[in-house]
Amino acid sequence: MAFRCTLRRLLTVLLFTQCALAQEANAVLYGTWTATAGPSQTFRGSWSAETSPRNPNEAQGSWTLVNDSGEVVLEGTWLARKTGPRWQGTWRARTAKGQSFSGSWQADLPESKDQTFALLLKRTVEKEVAGFWQSGGYRGNWWLAGLKAKNRSR
Repeated sequence: MAFRCTLRRLLTVLLFTQCALAQEANAVLYGTWTATAGPSQTFRGSWSAETSPRNPNEAQGSWTLVNDSGEVVLEGTWLARKTGPRWQGTWRARTAKGQSFSGSWQADLPESKDQTFALLLKRTVEKEVAGFWQSGGYRGNWWLAGLKAKNRSR
């Protein structure tokens, strides 16, 4: 009987601990990005990212594209996964008029093979990260620069 009570208490403590961890606010990372398309086009915007404590090599977030006046002309979401030294992901976006775009992106970072995706995103505050993107017949390079992390309350 004592064993059953102890086991029941242990399971109760574990359940409450898991619930508390699940409700803990995730750090949301923010930054800016720059991208090229061909030899003369340059784009700019902002990004946000949130990684899961359960899988620090997967992330999701949002992004915007701004014009020269700083007005948002495109906004969307992205998903990513890191495997070995490679980041891979997809993105989707819409204009204010409803036109949609989608594509994929990738970055190979040999020095990051043993680091988590979450840590790599946090390190964009210290060092710019680069990669390439593709959408249909268009392609180019991109660079991420991070800003300070904020906490999001649920």
